[in-house]
Amino acid sequence: MANIPQPDYEEILKESGIPTDSASWRKVLKEEMEKAGSVINNDSRFSPFWRMIEQAVIVSTVWLIENLLVKYVLPNTFLATAFGESLKLKAWEVDIEPKAKTKAKGTIVFQRAALQGPALIIPKDTWVQTEPINGTIYRVKVLEDTTMPENETTVSATVEAEHEGAAYNLGGGYYHVIPVSISGIAAATNEDEWLIEAGADDEDEDELRLRVRNQWSAVAKWHIDAAYRSLLMKKAGIQDDNIYFEHNAPRGPGTANALILLDTGNPSQELIDDLNHEVTTSGLHGHGDDLLVKAMPETQHDISVKVWPKAKLTEQERVTLKTDIENVVRASFRENSDYEVTPTNPIGRFSFSRLEGELHALLEGIESLQFEQEDIVSSLKIPRLSTLTIKMQE
Repeated sequence: MANIPQPDYEEILKESGIPTDSASWRKVLKEEMEKAGSVINNDSRFSPFWRMIEQAVIVSTVWLIENLLVKYVLPNTFLATAFGESLKLKAWEVDIEPKAKTKAKGTIVFQRAALQGPALIIPKDTWVQTEPINGTIYRVKVLEDTTMPENETTVSATVEAEHEGAAYNLGGGYYHVIPVSISGIAAATNEDEWLIEAGADDEDEDELRLRVRNQWSAVAKWHIDAAYRSLLMKKAGIQDDNIYFEHNAPRGPGTANALILLDTGNPSQELIDDLNHEVTTSGLHGHGDDLLVKAMPETQHDISVKVWPKAKLTEQERVTLKTDIENVVRASFRENSDYEVTPTNPIGRFSFSRLEGELHALLEGIESLQFEQEDIVSSLKIPRLSTLTIKMQE
């Protein structure tokens, strides 16, 4: 997420000479009383009269400063810190509505048990699910009866996630469990580029702030980055910091590429085609302007890690720990979103030492661990897992 300012409004008020605490306002009150010609002789801290005046004036004033001005009025004056209904009003000012949560939609490949045979039906509402990931099982269901032609070994069926949310945008191979067997079908799986429509959570306030900020730059609506970025961010699952532009005239003068990422999973060609259609038909192209939306190019990496579990763990706990480590590492490579870890990114360094620290923080059963690779330094490409080997040590 882009760096959003978090100003200290109380400190800003102090620097502007506005008192923010009781002691300062007590001094101001006495000075103002003196300026008004009021002589108060019973201003002892034991004086009931003066204590009543102080409570009536100072406490109310400090409350207005601390709660109304510092915590509400000033934050909601600026886009960077506006929240709740005030942020929605700022979005309305530039004709933007918060994006609602949506369900992931994609394809699952079903495989025949035999090398050949009669036509098979994958029934509508067939469920395919994951193994537990951090205690959660994710499921997708087939949207319509799908026929595997005679003697064909595979067929792709369109599926939809059980619930809304970005957590269902899992990487290839996660959906592979068929809880109720289908006659003649041996296996099912989601391939790497299986997502037709990415699932999304309700747009959080930071994401909305960035879209609103971008809209100010997009006002011209004519072949500029901000206009394209605004259009792409309308699509569920596409966030501001997951869009990169390539301006080195990849197809000649006036050409550029918009490279997109998903927080988890890979966009399908169907999703890319849909985005290109939006760009082409939106009227954004200028004279000689040519922008093409593409998935972010990838680099493939073989990752291995040695793990020394705590001695007290049982054999089953060691097995569970190994699975959890695998899921956490895969989360860092954008294959699931069930763990709070630093993801891989283009144009930067992916630190394995930081990932080691995050694994220690997340999983109590680790005594020590060590990745066997150097940090990954990326250009305009996203690091992906080719293989992952976890070596449990005695």
